[in-house]
Amino acid sequence: MLVKYINDNAISNKYFNATSCLNLEFEQSKMYKGRTYLLLGNFEKTYSLISRFEIGIRVIFKTLFSVGFGLFFESVREDWKSFWNGRKKQVIYSSSPFLATKILVKQGNATTQYKLGVMYLEGKGTIQSHQKAAKYFQLAANQNHAAAQNNLGLLYANGWGIAQSDQEAVKYYQLAAKQGNASAQCRLGDLYVHGRGVSQSYQKSFEYYQLAAKQGNASAQCKLGAMYAEGLGVPQSDQEAVEYFQLAANQNHAAAQYCLGVFYAHGRGVTQSDQKALEYCQLAANQGIATAQYSLGLMYAHGHCVPQSDQEAVKYYQLAANQNHTIAQRNLGLMYKNGQGVAQSDQEAVKYFQLAANQGDLTAQHNLEVMNENGQNIT
Repeated sequence: MLVKYINDNAISNKYFNATSCLNLEFEQSKMYKGRTYLLLGNFEKTYSLISRFEIGIRVIFKTLFSVGFGLFFESVREDWKSFWNGRKKQVIYSSSPFLATKILVKQGNATTQYKLGVMYLEGKGTIQSHQKAAKYFQLAANQNHAAAQNNLGLLYANGWGIAQSDQEAVKYYQLAAKQGNASAQCRLGDLYVHGRGVSQSYQKSFEYYQLAAKQGNASAQCKLGAMYAEGLGVPQSDQEAVEYFQLAANQNHAAAQYCLGVFYAHGRGVTQSDQKALEYCQLAANQGIATAQYSLGLMYAHGHCVPQSDQEAVKYYQLAANQNHTIAQRNLGLMYKNGQGVAQSDQEAVKYFQLAANQGDLTAQHNLEVMNENGQNIT
């Protein structure tokens, strides 16, 4: 029996004719030359009498060559076996999880169908394809696989690889939610908040968020915090809001960290603390929350909670502006106009004022008018 190891760049179609890699006769994974290989499958080739005769001649010459050099290669042993038995068994291991998963899918296993769907959804090991992701999620969902139902709902909600349908999204989210899938429960809560595919209901959204939050879903915990903060579907409570924001922030949820920073800044539900506000705002900004980046820019510009620094202000305004944050774009325009923290540039000032003005910022529009009147509107 030959064992063959193939990598991601050396795939032959013949390997897809392999028999089930669920065969317990073989190890499901092996280490080879420092890499992990998964069992892709095994197949058996049968030789005719003529082929066996050709193998016999070849193996005699190989044997003579091997013995002459004091060696006896593994391939020679396998050829002798093929000659006597009339067949050869080969086991294929691949460093590509995608290929191994694709072989397993043929067995109709729901978990493997789901995994292959995820690979297509994320483009891992293969070219990204929402259509193929939908196909395999559907196969697994038909077998009541909760995670696949949840992901199929996501595809329907966004129209990825499938016709957009809020009703179908609700259908599959509900199927998954009934099986306790926290992500589906949270997403179902989102649909109730916005009345997509269902009648709008803060009470229903709260119920689903709570189910997901109890399972530790950080997104649901953050959204519960927001509902308590605004009194949506529940009595308003800053203390409850802080509790849920904290739970989510502890799991590194960026939006929750920013919200917690805001509550510390204003002393809502907690003892006011500029230091805590800065700490959580920084955590959120580091994860790319544009509003947090803008807030840090404002703090540095005015020296609030941090040493005043125009350079740092520009840095954070720029990060937020790159994410289309309107006021950050306007403020960045002012920094360029006045040469604060950056080299003075009317051209850059106009650029950022224009970006903010395009989003309806009246102050930016006014600044452009003033620059135009002064002959500074550089295009």
